[in-house]
Amino acid sequence: MQTVPWKEDVGRAAGLADGATYIAPVPGPEDARIWFFTRKGGVSEAPYESLNVSTLVGDESEAVTENLSRIKTVMGERPSAWVRQVAGDGVVGVEGPGLAGEGDALLTGVRGFALVVAIADCVPVALVGEGIVGMVHSGWRGTLSGISGKAARGMGGEVRAYIGPGIRGCCYEISEELADRFTGRFGTGVVSGRYLSLPEAIRRDLEQAGVGEVYDLGLCTGCRRDLFYSHRKEGPKTGRNLAALALR
Repeated sequence: MQTVPWKEDVGRAAGLADGATYIAPVPGPEDARIWFFTRKGGVSEAPYESLNVSTLVGDESEAVTENLSRIKTVMGERPSAWVRQVAGDGVVGVEGPGLAGEGDALLTGVRGFALVVAIADCVPVALVGEGIVGMVHSGWRGTLSGISGKAARGMGGEVRAYIGPGIRGCCYEISEELADRFTGRFGTGVVSGRYLSLPEAIRRDLEQAGVGEVYDLGLCTGCRRDLFYSHRKEGPKTGRNLAALALR
């Protein structure tokens, strides 16, 4: 797994005086766009400041609507496709924007819209294949069930993976029982004591699925609360970041 640099950009690139801030891998894929949006550049007030995308955490719906509008502007007015995330291993094929059902990963070979997931410690994984892309929401349950590898196998052909901001081994203490389950599933090295590295487990899952190129931005949502929401560090009254991917 290669750690890649990342750049931070803002909505000014899309013509806004201020706006949604996102990060992207450098270099990124030539045939797809990846946006890992931060918590900066929105209108939500504390404790959701400021680019929260979820109405399910107690934030004002008007603020969330404005935040999503700013994000859409940054994405070139692309509409989005999303799923009702259930922390499972469901992979959904998508043909157009809108709610695509229930699951935690989306795949599409259609241009003109973005695949999106909401995160606040869980790991977003952007998958780029030949004329097809996938976006994965991988928490501990999804990682343990191998959702990233399952999504990659469903794409066929060569796939590149980009692991976005999520909680990492520096901040993610788990139970001894769960640590044993991860060690049994992915081998030693994914857990240090009782601290779990979700990105390392995801990397091993992807490589088992035949993904030859796995890139990691190396960003921890627990450490970088200036940029990202963290449910584990901030509690339930925090926002959700958006991760998005689209074919060029």
